[in-house]
Amino acid sequence: MPPAPAHREPPADPPARGVLVGVDLRGIQAYVYSGRRILDAVGRAALVAELTDTSDARHGVADLVPEDCLTLRDAGGALTVVLPDVDTARTFTSRYTRRLRDRAGELTPVVAFVPYGPGTPEPDLDSALAALPVRLRLARRHMSALHAPAHGYGITAVCSVSGAPAESVDSSRSDHTRAHERVSADVARARGIGRRWHRAHGDAWLADAVTATGSPELALPMEVDRLGRDHGGVSRVAVMHLDVNGLGAILGEYRELVGDPDRPGSGALAQRGLSTRIAGLTKGLARAMVRAVTAMVHAAPGEAPHVPGTGTGGPITLDHEPGGPVRLPVRPIVVAGDDLTVLCDARLALALVRYALDWLDTDPELIQDADDPRVALHRDLAAAYGTGGRRVPGGGHTTFVPTIGVGVAMQPVGAPLSLGYDLCEAMCRVAKAHRVARAEHDPVAAEDHTVAWTTRFDGVERVLRRMEAAQEATPPRTARPMSGADFTRFLDRYLGGGDGDGGPLVDGDTRGRGWLVSSLVPLLESGVDPAPELARRARVTGSPVVLPRGWSTGELLDAVDVMDLYLEPEGGRL
Repeated sequence: MPPAPAHREPPADPPARGVLVGVDLRGIQAYVYSGRRILDAVGRAALVAELTDTSDARHGVADLVPEDCLTLRDAGGALTVVLPDVDTARTFTSRYTRRLRDRAGELTPVVAFVPYGPGTPEPDLDSALAALPVRLRLARRHMSALHAPAHGYGITAVCSVSGAPAESVDSSRSDHTRAHERVSADVARARGIGRRWHRAHGDAWLADAVTATGSPELALPMEVDRLGRDHGGVSRVAVMHLDVNGLGAILGEYRELVGDPDRPGSGALAQRGLSTRIAGLTKGLARAMVRAVTAMVHAAPGEAPHVPGTGTGGPITLDHEPGGPVRLPVRPIVVAGDDLTVLCDARLALALVRYALDWLDTDPELIQDADDPRVALHRDLAAAYGTGGRRVPGGGHTTFVPTIGVGVAMQPVGAPLSLGYDLCEAMCRVAKAHRVARAEHDPVAAEDHTVAWTTRFDGVERVLRRMEAAQEATPPRTARPMSGADFTRFLDRYLGGGDGDGGPLVDGDTRGRGWLVSSLVPLLESGVDPAPELARRARVTGSPVVLPRGWSTGELLDAVDVMDLYLEPEGGRL
């Protein structure tokens, strides 16, 4: 391992001339979720982050960065640097792509050079930054066959994950019932990185974590089978994707506000600092979600560790072997830039989404910890804008912490993670598009989060077509996607347990469940007026049908769809 380079402070002023180099990694999602285990996804996501980390000489690419290099972006599968001349840029690119091929040959680098300064089409760094996205799009159109990995085929053993030639044996899951896995070198490498990332983040997220009862050793799962599995019960996991709304606009406006016109590129340097704040917000949210679930765990001596709650989905039995740690039913997979992807027991998914929205909407003035990532981001943006921020719906305060779009996909335990990620990302896109469409007519909509989810898993296109048809029906057969405020009201009224306005769909005795599914739902789905059936039901049972006041067809159908996949936490909130 080469020695770590000495720490270099970035120049106070970007150079007047040079070459802007942009590297974009294609196929990240397919690469990250191509494995069978949580460990595969965790390791590959961590490897992608390391391949664009110019501050880490041991695991990142700091040893490849020249002394006179200015880094503007190095996260989220993208790398943007300023180098003094074309020759230096070519040398750096050749070394970087070689490193990429050696460590993650399934990723495809897209590279663009934009010279700037006197004698070039781009007079300064700011204009080069504006031209870079266009150059990268052009580069994507001219991919050559040299970008495709060429593996040997003279090996009889095949990797059990990728189908490539097997070069190693992974014994991490071997016991009396499982054989060693034959895997390729890149799978073994990613799993090693995943274990290191797992240990480091597990220690950070679970340090001093407090459970509701008991004080067991806690751990995060590395196997999908450790999540969402109750013998004789529902076995579903949820893949959640949370993405900051309008990040490009936030960064662009910030660069314009803090940039000095007399120092081209100064706004880009400040923009990198803001990106670091947003990445800190993502990491803080991941930690908060893990600790929120930890606080629900009951593990008193003499009882099986579990997460209690009301509704047909609970309680959740936790994976635990005598003498070993209690594994939590939640596992952040990707925590990079503004992206957060979390795998959890499906029965906790909607409650965790509500917790995330509440966490982001907290009044920054009420947060006591000055190092909290919400406070740091709020203060940076408040200093740039002076006044303003978004008004939190129903909160009575403003914050510069941005809103998010959330997509959730609930699927069987054995379904591929790649399918779950594709579905939750599609739901996230639907949610963000819904917010943009609403904001055109209602500016207040831009100040709230958006949420969409699906319990179907028969392919992205079919799920989207089915949701679109339900939205266009008369009356609509779904209320998804929902704003953050609507989503919270939906949980309280239809799936919540305590205020008299809701709760019948998740009551402990599952009252009326058979009638809801077999009689009322078909009528609602066909668009028939349910009034006669409600009257007949009241005559048969001798009491009026108990449904949330002011219920709508779309919301009721959405609630019935998830009533077996929802655990109402004790007290109503995580």
